[in-house]
Amino acid sequence: MAAVGLAPARSAVAAARTPDTYSLTITHLDRAGRPTGAYTTTVTGLAGPGAEESVQPHDPSGTVTVRLPRGRYVLDSVLTASGDGGGTDWIVRPRLDLVRDTTVTVDARTAKPVDVRPPARSAALLHAGMFLRITHDGTERFLNQVVDSPTLRVAHLGPAAEPGSVEQWYDAYWGTGSESYALGHTATGSRALTGLTLRPSIRQLATLLVHGGAGAGAPGTATIDLLPSEGPTVGLSRPLATPGTATYLVTPERGTWDVMYTVRPSSPDGPPPTSYRAEGIRVRAGGTTTRSFDGAARL
Repeated sequence: MAAVGLAPARSAVAAARTPDTYSLTITHLDRAGRPTGAYTTTVTGLAGPGAEESVQPHDPSGTVTVRLPRGRYVLDSVLTASGDGGGTDWIVRPRLDLVRDTTVTVDARTAKPVDVRPPARSAALLHAGMFLRITHDGTERFLNQVVDSPTLRVAHLGPAAEPGSVEQWYDAYWGTGSESYALGHTATGSRALTGLTLRPSIRQLATLLVHGGAGAGAPGTATIDLLPSEGPTVGLSRPLATPGTATYLVTPERGTWDVMYTVRPSSPDGPPPTSYRAEGIRVRAGGTTTRSFDGAARL
């Protein structure tokens, strides 16, 4: 009788080291509720056997399936809108526990506008950035979206994560011919933001004056970099003819502010650029704070 071939059996140790995998199916819908292929979705591991996984599955049909090991994941999806004025819908699921075959629907209709504007109607948005830090069992994952138009919409997706595990920052920089606005917001909780409205009045803002005089170097052109002291962020860089003063109106809730001042002489044969720095500048609503770089310490 002919021998029957048998496949070699896996050892118990090898089987134990092979993580369970499950299908994750993601369907993407646009602002009209139709399937869309205009998306970028990232699934990033946070805990469990899939903690080091990071994938960006895509299918033009709008529905895509990927197999991943069991574990906790973060899903963030950016959908690009072509109609209704265009814009970006950013949908974040900070808690995706993959313990069985799972289907997720990313629906742009759930996103709400990020409406953060200064009191000056003549101001134009320069750029803005939203940042998230999601933590679980000592592991952190960072997400961000930086935009240059006021068309960002955001939404939370899925169940809440653990209390305090989702930290979020938003900074928007606007400008007029004479003033710059730095409007910031922070939030900590168990969910990502679904929309954000911030329309501060002049009395709710703090005025920060940055003065660069002749003592900071020969007359020329300076660059001022302003950014919040805490949290991931985008900053604002603007030129200034020296000697001169730059005016910023900032939101006190964003905390303290840092300023980098770099002065460049007008003559190409002059001394090299010189940089100065002030950190942790405290501001208060309705108040004015001045920082002069005439005698600041050189970096």
